[in-house]
Amino acid sequence: MQSSSVDTHVEGNLFDGFMPGRNFCIRNEWLRKSMIANPRVDVVSPGRIHFSLFDYNHMRPPLPGGGGIGISTGAFTNNVVLQSGMKGSAIDHLPPAAQHIFMLFKALLGYERDDISVAVNKKMPYSHCGYGSNVTLNTSLFWGLNAMFNYPFTREEAFAILTHNYIESTDDKKVHWGFDTGVGEAVLLFGGFVLIDERCKFVNSVSVPELYTVIAKGNMAALACEDYISRGLVENGETGSVEAQINEEVGMVHQLKYGKSLKAFLDEQLIPIFEADDYEGLCRRIWTLNDLGTFKRMQMSYKREVMLGFEEAAMSKGAIYCGISSTGPSMFGIMDNAAKAAEFKKEIEERFSAYFEFPTIGPAGHALTVSITQGESG
Repeated sequence: MQSSSVDTHVEGNLFDGFMPGRNFCIRNEWLRKSMIANPRVDVVSPGRIHFSLFDYNHMRPPLPGGGGIGISTGAFTNNVVLQSGMKGSAIDHLPPAAQHIFMLFKALLGYERDDISVAVNKKMPYSHCGYGSNVTLNTSLFWGLNAMFNYPFTREEAFAILTHNYIESTDDKKVHWGFDTGVGEAVLLFGGFVLIDERCKFVNSVSVPELYTVIAKGNMAALACEDYISRGLVENGETGSVEAQINEEVGMVHQLKYGKSLKAFLDEQLIPIFEADDYEGLCRRIWTLNDLGTFKRMQMSYKREVMLGFEEAAMSKGAIYCGISSTGPSMFGIMDNAAKAAEFKKEIEERFSAYFEFPTIGPAGHALTVSITQGESG
């Protein structure tokens, strides 16, 4: 294990794979001592939707940055079960990124026993599609371990630790540094609409009433423009060095054109709204994102007429917001009642089946939930 301050030094290619358990970013103030208090912990976590990046200039792994707004979607969930008292830990079946987070948690506590097993009884079915499959599983695992050890870390501390140790699985054995805005960790830990600024500072969450997401998996081959297809993104999605290249070559084009306006919108409108926990104010202003942020940016890579048609259909069904999640290809609408959600799902099936598949309805804005065998739940 290699420990360091927050300014982790990376040698060689940033996206070269390394074995789980190396290159931890650990601050002295994160080190704790705690023992297992709850022998079994069940964690259910929703997926995440990321509405818009704020600044490509701050996307510099291994540091987090870029920012964004997001909310959870219960359209798909992870279910992680942790048990102690085992004869040897059982984590080899986990994705390498999850193994890395497991080892990180033990390192923070100086816990050397090998007696915890982890089972992923349910996992999100898609990766690199905008659902946050990697970040939600890793956050679930970390928070489940936190519950098992009687919560040595606050939600704010867990957010900081996870965002400064964000990795993705390179293959079935190694991990690599990834681009992390902090939105995925925040929607699971805090719930509601969350706002993360461009430097990965958690601003606040806005409480929400009963909301529903309708999210549909984009068909990359049908939706992508030729530039995206030629980069191999149909097969692998945006990840690692490919993501870095397209951020530089395409994302920065958007940044130069819209960056100042997006920053002004963040500072002058979004931050005051979130600091005031103003749900109604957010609903009035959130559509502005689609003229400035990621929804606009991705029209350089996906078919513009399809994206705008999807947006128009969501508006016609009364969506409080609609957009593309992360870099897609999945798109979503957020509705304030179940009937509207069902109508929009039907609209997707009837009008957009060539471009989007598996439209699914789920509750929005819920944090992850924890059930433990003894003590208080978190």
